[in-house]
Amino acid sequence: MDCSYIITTGWWASDKDLNDREVKYGDHIIRSKEFHKLWYKAVKKYANPKKIFIIDSNSPIKPDLEDDEVLISLLENAGHSTNHIGKLCGVSRAHLLGMSIAMVEEVDYWVYIEQDALIYGNGIIEEAISKMKKPYMFGDGFKTPQPTQQSLMIIKTEYIPTFIKNFTSIKSRDHNVSPETKFAIATSKILQLLPENLFFDIHTENFKNRVLWKLFDKLKGYTPLPFGYGRVRPINFNDKYFYFQHATNEELKKYIEVFEKDE
Repeated sequence: MDCSYIITTGWWASDKDLNDREVKYGDHIIRSKEFHKLWYKAVKKYANPKKIFIIDSNSPIKPDLEDDEVLISLLENAGHSTNHIGKLCGVSRAHLLGMSIAMVEEVDYWVYIEQDALIYGNGIIEEAISKMKKPYMFGDGFKTPQPTQQSLMIIKTEYIPTFIKNFTSIKSRDHNVSPETKFAIATSKILQLLPENLFFDIHTENFKNRVLWKLFDKLKGYTPLPFGYGRVRPINFNDKYFYFQHATNEELKKYIEVFEKDE
């Protein structure tokens, strides 16, 4: 498939155990500069980006960069969506800046791979793009706490201005309406018509949320990724294509085993 894309990701790493979010998942190494080396190897092996842009949230530890990687450091660490300053958390800022870079670089697609996510399968991005029925492709939030997953995402560049307009029109802070929920809203014309406070506290078991989760499913404005897994478990490491984040030490060992078999 003949198409052009950049890959962007966020970045935060520290040698201190900061209380910067409600819960941290996966092995501690996935938030380190050592893990970034494996992340980069996987991207270069299984994808074909024009360039890689890393949006750094003013981290005290920077990744070691390769020639085709560009580091852009923001003024401050805005924090995780569960504990952040300003309207937007760090990852939302990284998303919006990454999309803007895709526009000015005039590539066909923006591809986002989270800093703690690993991909597997030759041509995995091209495979996903070939299955896009809508201009947006995210991980399905089914079996996760959120309506979408953001560890691997693709947006057709010509639709980025519309997406950014819809996303930034949501007035709530990321702490009140999560970035994953905002992506679901920004890609659905009907969800955009609903009062924002309906999207507060979407995890409490009640009638409002049961209806809301059905709407998330029925009113998807995006194409779900055609393979697993993101946060979903278990992972089948024999799949032709897969991606995952929040890896445990055991999952990393299994990934490295299949990765090295492809050498």
